[in-house]
Order: sequence, then C-alpha cells, then structure tokens
Amino acid sequence: MLGRILAVFVRTVIAVALLSAVLSLAVTSGAIDVGLADGEQIDTPHPLPDWPFTWEIVIENESSQVGSPAQLDDDTAVGEPVTDDPGTSTVDPTGSVTSDAVEVAIHERINEIRTEAGLSPLEHDDEMASIARTYSHDMAERDFFAHVSPEGERPADRFGDLFPNSCRGIGENLAVFGTVGTNDAETLAERIVDGWMESPGHRDNILTESWDRQGIGVYADGSSVYATQKFCDSR
Repeated sequence: MLGRILAVFVRTVIAVALLSAVLSLAVTSGAIDVGLADGEQIDTPHPLPDWPFTWEIVIENESSQVGSPAQLDDDTAVGEPVTDDPGTSTVDPTGSVTSDAVEVAIHERINEIRTEAGLSPLEHDDEMASIARTYSHDMAERDFFAHVSPEGERPADRFGDLFPNSCRGIGENLAVFGTVGTNDAETLAERIVDGWMESPGHRDNILTESWDRQGIGVYADGSSVYATQKFCDSR
C-alpha cells in the first residue's frame, strides 16, 4: 500500500513539473492574445519587449470595450509624439536602398508565406501603411520600442476611425534592425520577416487566417530601420 502511495506521489510531482515547464515556455515565447471572449475580458500579463498580439471585437456588440494591455517600462522617450507620415527615408548612406522599397518587399514576402501556408494573400492598405510609417518614425525619433507609446497610446488608438468601424479585428508586429551590411531592400525585408517568423507570436499574427489587408510602415534614421506591420480583418 505504501509503495502504491509513493508511486502516485512521484507521478504527481513529475506531472506538475512538466506542466510548469510547459507554462514557462508559453510565457517566455511572447505569444500573447488580447481581446474579448464571449464578452469576457481576457487577462494580460506584462508583455515582452517585442510583444505581438491580436485584438478582436464583435462589431454587433457596440458596448464591448477592448482591454488595455500593460505598458512597457521605457523612460528614454522624450519630446512630443511624431504625428506626420515621414514619407520615404533612405536606409543606406548612398541612398540606393529606400524605405518604400523595403515596405514593398516585406508586403510581397508576407503574401508569399501566407500563400505557401494555404492562406489568402493580404491587400495593401495605404491608410494603414501611413499609420504604421508614422509610428515607426515616432519610435525612431524618440528612442523607444513598444506597442504602447510613452503617452499610453495603444494600437487601437493609432487605428483611429478604422477600428472598429472598418476593421473588426486588428494586429500589430514591430521590428528594429541595424543597417550595417544592408545592400538591397529584399535582403533587409527578408531579415525583418524572418525575425517575425522565428517568434511564435509574430508568426501567429502573420498566419492569422481572418486578416484580409495589411499596411507596412518603414522608417530609417541612419543607423537603424524601424518596421511596423498593421493587420486588419475588414470582412
């Protein structure tokens, strides 16, 4: 009898240890979803620095409110928020690699990946791209990197009237890379997309079936390239 009790105890300890390991992996992977499930708010842990996520809302339920994610601790940003689309910036000193070329290359690569996965390609949205480009510029100018701005502005706020009026679900991916060794737009775009695809949460965003359009905004400040990717489910 004592032997059976000990055996059950050992199996229980092992099961708890395995469960703890799995939960630890899920937390450190950075894969976090935020939104509403049958009208109930989903709790959100403090995000990782490259926090990816998806927000969704049922349009028919006008009383629904999307929850606010926790803000990253970042005391480096100074000055007023950048609110204007910077337009095209140059990635390399020679000016041969431009931000708009990188945006096109990222858009095309994302659609190649979705097509390979059996998903519909995403339409390019100029308005979303302008919003994304402005935020990339803001992060570069004020030296911060987070989905929540120093003023507490969330991705839903940046979408303005698009969410939830035109987009019933939204998502955002961010990236920042150094420009050293950048020879062409396609190579830089591949580095950015590969980085997203190697992160479980970013990958989930890219491979979310419900998205039907995206906007890519890239800004280069001479030493780094900031990329913001916006997703929308407008169906």
